[in-house]
Amino acid sequence: MSEYYNFYVDESSKLLPKSLTVMCVDDDAGIRELYGALLGQNGYEVIAAVNGRHALHVFETKENEIDAVILDYEMPGMNGLELATWLKQRHPTLPVIMVSGSHPDLEQMAPFVDAAMGKGVPLRHILDRLQVLLAPSRMSTPSSIGHVQ
Repeated sequence: MSEYYNFYVDESSKLLPKSLTVMCVDDDAGIRELYGALLGQNGYEVIAAVNGRHALHVFETKENEIDAVILDYEMPGMNGLELATWLKQRHPTLPVIMVSGSHPDLEQMAPFVDAAMGKGVPLRHILDRLQVLLAPSRMSTPSSIGHVQ
């Protein structure tokens, strides 16, 4: 049985005209909860998926609601690169941030990931990169991959 979490922002912090929704995909429940708390406190709605296959199902049912994806590289069944490839083929302009403890080859990820960060990077870096990727001035053309260790 798969888990499914929704984290919502309290009404007092909804100052943006539209709440943006981020899907967080990680097989570690603690990481999913951490992302949910961080993003929720900063005005985002968060949908969490427990692995790549679960994320496929969630995305297929909520594609029009998801504005960005943060995902882990190493997950059982379907790794983050496989998921990112599927997401970008279906929705090329969707911002995707890869977080990895193993630092896979960035050149291999470049067409499918907008940013790559090492696990343990300050959470502020993830939030800052997400805000840049979701900025209204973001162009639809492919950007160079950003890497933070």
